[in-house]
Amino acid sequence: MTDQVLGVWLPLVVAALVQASFSLGVSMLTLLSGHLLSEEKSADRLNRLSAAYIFGAFLTILSSVIGATYIFLHINFANNQKFWSVLAGVAVGVGLAVLLFYYRWGKSREVGTRLWLPRATAEYLYARTKATHHSFEAFILGVASVVAELIFIFAPVLIAANLIANLSGDAQVGAIFLYVLIVILPLLVLFFANMRRAKISAFQKWRETNKKFLQIAAGLLLIILGFYLLIYKTM
Repeated sequence: MTDQVLGVWLPLVVAALVQASFSLGVSMLTLLSGHLLSEEKSADRLNRLSAAYIFGAFLTILSSVIGATYIFLHINFANNQKFWSVLAGVAVGVGLAVLLFYYRWGKSREVGTRLWLPRATAEYLYARTKATHHSFEAFILGVASVVAELIFIFAPVLIAANLIANLSGDAQVGAIFLYVLIVILPLLVLFFANMRRAKISAFQKWRETNKKFLQIAAGLLLIILGFYLLIYKTM
């Protein structure tokens, strides 16, 4: 039991926390919420579009974890020490990339708050968020928020999938949904805040104030997770 906690559940939760700390999904939902509130749309419409956005992100994350787990189960990589060494190296490399590149720092505070996304991509997503008026559009935005960050989230997803492949039956299902629930938790918090008509400006201010901490935490957690897996799974 202890071996399963230390070898599967603990690194699984850490990987989920890393992915949950990334900002793009929450940023887009915050923009969507602020846009609708600024236009004085009805509460039902705001809740409907936010729910569709979260559902799109949920399905994309769920599909990626299930797909990767299925692959690992069929190629027998779950307990392969060489593959764990590769995954550990990938985690360390992506963790360093998060520390160095996740935010683009510039001369001004405004430039310093921008995510790593290319300007054209960021402007397109921002324009699509402002133009979203239907549930299907919000759903696609939710999907896009996950796909756009694949360069960073593929490491925790692959780690989680290979860990889940070590489990069986109901434990696999529980682990998959635990991972996805932790990842979308920030979106759910924002959704319920919107339902309560809480001011999202406080949420935005908190994220802006703590963005550097979240970046460092995500990068360091990935690096630590990589070394942990290297030691625990290969030595």
